Amino acid sequence: MFHRFRYEAEFYPTLSRLPLDVRRKLDLAGLKISLKDWLAYGFEERSVLCHLPVESAEERRVFTVYLDFLSRKYRGMPIEITEAMDSARWDAAQVPAPVAQKSAACSRIVSPAEWRGWKEHQRYALYKTATSKKQPEAFAGVLDELREPGAAKT
Repeated sequence: MFHRFRYEAEFYPTLSRLPLDVRRKLDLAGLKISLKDWLAYGFEERSVLCHLPVESAEERRVFTVYLDFLSRKYRGMPIEITEAMDSARWDAAQVPAPVAQKSAACSRIVSPAEWRGWKEHQRYALYKTATSKKQPEAFAGVLDELREPGAAKT
Protein backbone atom coordinates (compact mmCIF):
# COMPACT_ATOMS: atom_id res chain seq x y z
CA MET A 1 0.00 0.00 0.00
CA PHE A 2 1.13 3.52 -0.75
CA HIS A 3 0.34 6.01 2.02
CA ARG A 4 0.20 9.58 0.74
CA PHE A 5 0.48 12.73 2.81
CA ARG A 6 -1.05 16.01 1.75
CA TYR A 7 2.11 18.07 2.29
CA GLU A 8 3.76 16.05 -0.51
CA ALA A 9 0.78 16.11 -2.89
CA GLU A 10 2.45 18.30 -5.52
CA PHE A 11 5.15 15.65 -6.04
CA TYR A 12 2.89 12.61 -6.49
CA PRO A 13 1.91 13.10 -10.15
CA THR A 14 5.55 12.87 -11.28
CA LEU A 15 7.11 11.26 -8.18
CA SER A 16 9.81 13.91 -8.46
CA ARG A 17 10.62 13.56 -4.75
CA LEU A 18 11.08 10.53 -2.55
CA PRO A 19 7.71 10.13 -0.79
CA LEU A 20 7.71 9.83 2.98
CA ASP A 21 6.13 6.39 2.71
CA VAL A 22 9.03 5.18 0.53
CA ARG A 23 11.46 6.60 3.08
CA ARG A 24 9.63 4.51 5.70
CA LYS A 25 10.15 1.42 3.57
CA LEU A 26 13.83 2.24 3.08
CA ASP A 27 14.29 2.78 6.82
CA LEU A 28 12.57 -0.49 7.70
CA ALA A 29 14.55 -2.44 5.08
CA GLY A 30 17.87 -0.79 5.98
CA LEU A 31 18.47 0.72 2.54
CA LYS A 32 19.69 4.10 1.38
CA ILE A 33 19.17 5.92 -1.91
CA SER A 34 19.66 9.52 -2.90
CA LEU A 35 17.25 11.78 -4.73
CA LYS A 36 19.58 11.47 -7.74
CA ASP A 37 19.21 7.67 -7.59
CA TRP A 38 15.42 7.99 -7.22
CA LEU A 39 15.15 10.27 -10.24
CA ALA A 40 17.32 7.92 -12.33
CA TYR A 41 14.63 5.26 -12.04
CA GLY A 42 11.78 5.40 -14.52
CA PHE A 43 8.40 6.68 -13.35
CA GLU A 44 6.97 3.16 -13.50
CA GLU A 45 9.86 1.81 -11.41
CA ARG A 46 9.38 4.57 -8.82
CA SER A 47 5.68 3.79 -8.77
CA VAL A 48 6.38 0.10 -8.10
CA LEU A 49 8.60 1.09 -5.15
CA CYS A 50 5.77 3.23 -3.79
CA HIS A 51 3.36 0.31 -3.87
CA LEU A 52 5.57 -2.58 -2.75
CA PRO A 53 4.82 -3.60 0.85
CA VAL A 54 7.53 -4.08 3.50
CA GLU A 55 5.51 -5.36 6.44
CA SER A 56 7.00 -8.88 6.57
CA ALA A 57 10.58 -10.10 6.27
CA GLU A 58 9.77 -11.64 2.87
CA GLU A 59 8.28 -8.35 1.61
CA ARG A 60 11.37 -6.45 2.77
CA ARG A 61 13.55 -9.00 0.96
CA VAL A 62 11.60 -8.51 -2.29
CA PHE A 63 11.78 -4.71 -1.89
CA THR A 64 15.55 -4.97 -1.33
CA VAL A 65 16.09 -7.26 -4.33
CA TYR A 66 14.11 -4.93 -6.60
CA LEU A 67 16.01 -1.85 -5.38
CA ASP A 68 19.29 -3.69 -5.81
CA PHE A 69 18.28 -4.53 -9.38
CA LEU A 70 17.51 -0.85 -10.06
CA SER A 71 20.75 0.29 -8.45
CA ARG A 72 22.81 -2.08 -10.57
CA LYS A 73 20.86 -1.10 -13.69
CA TYR A 74 21.22 2.67 -13.24
CA ARG A 75 24.31 3.09 -11.06
CA GLY A 76 26.27 -0.04 -11.92
CA MET A 77 26.64 -0.91 -8.24
CA PRO A 78 24.69 -2.71 -5.52
CA ILE A 79 22.18 -0.90 -3.35
CA GLU A 80 23.63 0.81 -0.28
CA ILE A 81 22.80 -1.13 2.86
CA THR A 82 22.45 0.61 6.22
CA GLU A 83 21.18 -0.49 9.59
CA ALA A 84 17.43 -1.04 9.51
CA MET A 85 15.54 1.40 11.69
CA ASP A 86 13.74 -0.22 14.59
CA SER A 87 10.01 0.51 14.39
CA ALA A 88 9.99 0.62 18.20
CA ARG A 89 11.07 4.26 17.78
CA TRP A 90 7.49 5.10 16.80
CA ASP A 91 5.73 2.30 18.68
CA ALA A 92 2.22 3.03 19.93
CA ALA A 93 3.18 2.46 23.58
CA GLN A 94 4.39 6.02 24.18
CA VAL A 95 4.96 9.29 22.37
CA PRO A 96 8.65 9.36 21.38
CA ALA A 97 10.76 12.17 22.82
CA PRO A 98 11.37 13.90 19.44
CA VAL A 99 7.61 14.05 18.77
CA ALA A 100 6.83 15.23 22.31
CA GLN A 101 9.52 17.93 22.12
CA LYS A 102 8.59 19.14 18.63
CA SER A 103 4.86 19.23 19.42
CA ALA A 104 5.50 21.10 22.68
CA ALA A 105 7.78 23.58 20.91
CA CYS A 106 4.96 24.50 18.52
CA SER A 107 2.36 24.48 21.36
CA ARG A 108 0.48 21.54 19.82
CA ILE A 109 1.23 18.71 22.24
CA VAL A 110 0.55 15.18 21.00
CA SER A 111 -1.30 13.24 23.68
CA PRO A 112 -0.62 9.57 24.40
CA ALA A 113 -4.21 8.76 23.38
CA GLU A 114 -3.75 10.50 20.03
CA TRP A 115 -0.47 8.70 19.46
CA ARG A 116 -2.00 5.28 20.19
CA GLY A 117 -4.91 6.04 17.86
CA TRP A 118 -2.75 6.58 14.80
CA LYS A 119 -1.61 3.79 12.50
CA GLU A 120 2.01 2.70 12.25
CA HIS A 121 2.71 4.64 9.03
CA GLN A 122 1.14 7.76 10.53
CA ARG A 123 3.25 7.53 13.68
CA TYR A 124 6.33 7.00 11.49
CA ALA A 125 5.47 10.13 9.48
CA LEU A 126 5.20 12.24 12.62
CA TYR A 127 8.36 10.73 14.11
CA LYS A 128 10.35 11.16 10.89
CA THR A 129 9.25 14.77 10.39
CA ALA A 130 9.98 15.52 14.07
CA THR A 131 13.58 14.37 13.56
CA SER A 132 14.03 15.88 10.09
CA LYS A 133 16.68 18.53 9.62
CA LYS A 134 15.88 18.99 5.91
CA GLN A 135 12.12 19.62 6.22
CA PRO A 136 11.35 20.91 9.73
CA GLU A 137 8.14 22.55 8.48
CA ALA A 138 6.68 19.17 7.45
CA PHE A 139 5.95 18.22 11.07
CA ALA A 140 3.13 20.75 11.42
CA GLY A 141 1.60 19.70 8.10
CA VAL A 142 1.60 16.02 9.04
CA LEU A 143 0.24 16.78 12.51
CA ASP A 144 -2.59 18.89 11.05
CA GLU A 145 -3.46 16.12 8.62
CA LEU A 146 -3.48 13.43 11.32
CA ARG A 147 -5.73 15.53 13.54
CA GLU A 148 -8.39 15.91 10.86
CA PRO A 149 -11.57 13.94 11.51
CA GLY A 150 -11.28 10.47 10.01
CA ALA A 151 -7.51 10.69 9.45
CA ALA A 152 -6.71 7.71 11.69
CA LYS A 153 -8.68 5.50 9.31
CA THR A 154 -6.43 6.18 6.29
